[in-house]
Amino acid sequence: MLKIMASADYHLGMKFAGYPGVQEELAEARFLTLKRLVDRANESECALFLIAGDLFDRVSVSAKEVKRAAELLGGFQGRLAAVLPGNHDFYSGSSSSLWSRFTEAAGDRILLLREPRLYDLSHYDLNIVLAAGPCDSKHSKSSAVSWLREAGNQEKPTEVRSGALRIGVAHGSIEGISPDAQGVYFPMKHEQLDEAPVDIWIIGHTHRQHPPDIRGIRIPRGAPAPVLIPGTPEPDGFDCRHGGTAWMIEVDEDKRIGLESLFTGTYCFMREEHTLESASDLQRLVKELQVVEQARTLLRLTLRGRLEADQLFELRRHLEEAEKSLFYTHIDDSGLLESISEQNVEAEFTEGSFPYRLLKQLIAKKDFEALQIAYALLKEQKR
Repeated sequence: MLKIMASADYHLGMKFAGYPGVQEELAEARFLTLKRLVDRANESECALFLIAGDLFDRVSVSAKEVKRAAELLGGFQGRLAAVLPGNHDFYSGSSSSLWSRFTEAAGDRILLLREPRLYDLSHYDLNIVLAAGPCDSKHSKSSAVSWLREAGNQEKPTEVRSGALRIGVAHGSIEGISPDAQGVYFPMKHEQLDEAPVDIWIIGHTHRQHPPDIRGIRIPRGAPAPVLIPGTPEPDGFDCRHGGTAWMIEVDEDKRIGLESLFTGTYCFMREEHTLESASDLQRLVKELQVVEQARTLLRLTLRGRLEADQLFELRRHLEEAEKSLFYTHIDDSGLLESISEQNVEAEFTEGSFPYRLLKQLIAKKDFEALQIAYALLKEQKR
């Protein structure tokens, strides 16, 4: 049984400038996640550790970060760790300082898939051929795997080492799966992937794992290869709301594929929007805040609606507790107003007075924003 750890999009060296106070922890988590996956691969006796692009967040990461990444990958005890340049850490030729430093620090069991070609891994005692589609720039409207069709008549990839497991590894957007409205992230079409002479695809760039769950697929002769997207193993923002993922792949002698979706992240990003109009709405929010894994959760919370004064006081207390216990919070409650009823007006102001009539009119018009402002100003004037 052949075991493969398939991952992508670590984005080591990401700065997290938009998260004041926790940048260092978030940046460090990405390295720790790589170490955990290497350890998991060793425990599972994986033969191949495959990274389908964007190991690094940019081509200008520090030499220290490059060396650390190479050392962590060097801890893999299987046959080979293979790394594909993605669009963030693209390979620009021999002058690429990023990958020059990486290859200098890497051991002889780390292979950089720098060229769009076939890589026969028999030298590493692996009955595998990799069809690599690396990126050579940040953006491109050309697919990184188009060379497979163009090279077909010359290299005859279908005849390379008959019986070897043929893995396509590429980086870029996939039609219908990846967000790429302008088609500038090395876009790939399904028919292009289906026609390629490979048994399985591992494709990076999209940060959400796809498909969500498939197990025990037997690939009939001539059938399209399954397309597996590992997703990012460590969430990197509020647009990435899963907990971090990778694939553990098992392939038997009949090329039957078994998959295990690994949940890998350190931190979890939550983006919530709530409309609060009653005590039950408030209690529902409080319960949600209590059940999250607070020490590892980053929360962006948007609140709107209207609550009575005592409910607003209770809410503020719970939000203060959440800010102390959660790893990071960003709370926007500018759309949450105090609920001012006719009873409030009647209790505070003399019947028939200007404040009384003004506030009653605003209540009737349901202009709650103006009502909130007017009520606060008139109460302040009374003092």
